[in-house]
Amino acid sequence: MRVNFEIGSDIKSAQDGDMPAFGRLVRQHEKMLLAFAVYRMPVREEAREAVQDTFIRAYEQIAEFRPDGDFGVWLRSICRYMILNRVHEYTRRRRKQEDYRAQLAVLAVDAVSGDEITDYGSDPLAQLSECLDKLNEQSQALIKERYHNTLSIHEISKKTGRTSTWVTSTLHRVRSVLKTCIEQTRKEQNNEQ
Repeated sequence: MRVNFEIGSDIKSAQDGDMPAFGRLVRQHEKMLLAFAVYRMPVREEAREAVQDTFIRAYEQIAEFRPDGDFGVWLRSICRYMILNRVHEYTRRRRKQEDYRAQLAVLAVDAVSGDEITDYGSDPLAQLSECLDKLNEQSQALIKERYHNTLSIHEISKKTGRTSTWVTSTLHRVRSVLKTCIEQTRKEQNNEQ
């Protein structure tokens, strides 16, 4: 395989630690790699992330690239692996979010009744969504971090700079506010019928 001299010299320079040479390689291959990833990924932003991960891995492993090899093929093989990881991670996150949404729906219904409900009336997720919109910004952000982004109490604590105790007690208060709101929404909907 014939290698473009400029690309070949950039590869050699990048292998010697020349960051601008590696930057040129990135610019020369990023469109091709993005097209490769977008074709294989369910979400465009995930494809971009896979391409970024590819270039990071390529930089870390550039010394292993054989000078007689095809750099584009080498990048695509790394990207293929990154795509598989991203698809797996994306699927895992989606599943986890769906699990938390289901848990929130159960919490909402249980919070309203205190026991099992057989007649749900209107959609408990719609009631929950309406009540979430009424929360202040800080409470909404806390609920989003815990149930949408599926962060642990400890992770939220680190991210917000608050103690784990504060996060736990604040989440407890927010859930109580949601419970009261859902109860009120439910009563209003029952009165309308």
